[in-house]
Amino acid sequence: MPNPTIKIYDIYSYIKEFSATVISCEEKDGAYLVVLDQTAFAPEGGGQGADTGKIEDANVLDVQIVDNVVYHKTDKPLQVGAKVLCEIDWDTRFLRMQNHSAEHLVSGIIHNLFGYNNVGFHLNDSLVTLDCDGPLSEEDIRKIELEANKAIYANKKINILFPLAEELANYDYRSKLDITENVRLVEIEDYDLCACCAPHVESTGEIGVIKILNFIPYKKGTRMEMVAGLLAFKDYCNIHNSTKAIMNLLSAKRTETVETVERVYNELNSAKYENKKLSAELALLQMEKHQIPDGICVFVKNASYDELRNCSNTLIDDFTCCYAFSNTDGENYIYTVASKENNVREKVQELNIAFNGKGGGRDFYAQGKIIVSSKEEILNYFGD
Repeated sequence: MPNPTIKIYDIYSYIKEFSATVISCEEKDGAYLVVLDQTAFAPEGGGQGADTGKIEDANVLDVQIVDNVVYHKTDKPLQVGAKVLCEIDWDTRFLRMQNHSAEHLVSGIIHNLFGYNNVGFHLNDSLVTLDCDGPLSEEDIRKIELEANKAIYANKKINILFPLAEELANYDYRSKLDITENVRLVEIEDYDLCACCAPHVESTGEIGVIKILNFIPYKKGTRMEMVAGLLAFKDYCNIHNSTKAIMNLLSAKRTETVETVERVYNELNSAKYENKKLSAELALLQMEKHQIPDGICVFVKNASYDELRNCSNTLIDDFTCCYAFSNTDGENYIYTVASKENNVREKVQELNIAFNGKGGGRDFYAQGKIIVSSKEEILNYFGD
C-alpha cells in the first residue's frame, strides 16, 4: 500500500496547476489508477463529484479516496517515479466551490432560523439539491434566500479549520457523521460551522448570488433545488432568452409577459371550447345513419371519441343500442357503443372478436378500436 497522499485540496482550494511524483500506476478495467505523492484533485465525496483534468497528457476521469490514499483514474499510464505536471479543470472546480459554499450558507441559515438539520445534499454541474429535516413554507424559503444573499453582499470570510481531537468539544458544528478524528471544519463567519472535506471559496462574495428554484415536502422535511454563482448566471441567461422569445412572439413588453401569456392562454382555451362545440355540432350534421336489427349504426368522418359519444347520446332515446364509428387511417375504425337500458359489454366483446379489436367500458357505454378496411364490412357484420 502506498504512503498516504498529501491532500493539497484540504489546505488550499485555489491551486489550478501543481507538480507531483507518481508513486504507483496500476491498470484496471481498461483504465489506470494513479497515486501521486501530493494532489490538488479533490475526490468524490459528500454529494459532490470528483475533480477532472490532466496529468501530463493523460486525462483524469475520476478521483476516489480509499484508506486515506487518493486514486486518480486516468486514460493513459504514467511512469512510476516520474515528476508530472497536473492541471485541474478549473472552470468546473470553481463552479462547484461556489455552489458547495452556497449550500453550506443556506444550510447554516436554515439551522439558525428554524433549528433544522441538513440531511441530504447533491451537487451536479447544473443544480444543487438540499434536504432538511423540517417543513418550510414559501415565506420561509424567501426569507432564507434573502438572508443568504445578504450574507453574500457582506462578503463574510470562509475559513478552514483543523481542530485537534481534544479541542472538538469546544466547537458547535454541523455534521452528518459522528467523526472525532481528522475533522476538517468549514467556517462561514457569523453563519455556519460544518464538517466537510470539499474545496470552498474564501469568502461569501465569491458565491455571487443564490437562487432557490423550487422546494417540495420530502420525507417529513423539505427538499430544495437551488443554484449559485455561475450556475445561477447560466440559469438567468436561460430565463432571459426564454422571456425575450416570448416577448417577440406575443409582442409583449418585458414587464407584461405574464399578463400577455395569461390573456393568450384564456383566448386559446376559449377557442378550444368553441372548436370542440362546433366539432360536436358538425359530427351530428355529418352522421350517416343505418338502422340495424340491434338498433342504429352511424358513421362520422374524422370524429373523436367525444364526438362519437355525443352522437350516441342524441340517439339512444330512440334506439335500443347505438353503434358509432369513425375511420382514422384507412385500416382502423374507432367506435363507441351506447345504450340506455341494455348492458353493452357482451356486444363490445363480440365486435372486438369479429374485427380483432380492443376496447371496453361500463355497462351502458364502451369504446375501442377495430381493424377493418371499409364501413361495408361493418354493415355486413350487422346484417345490413
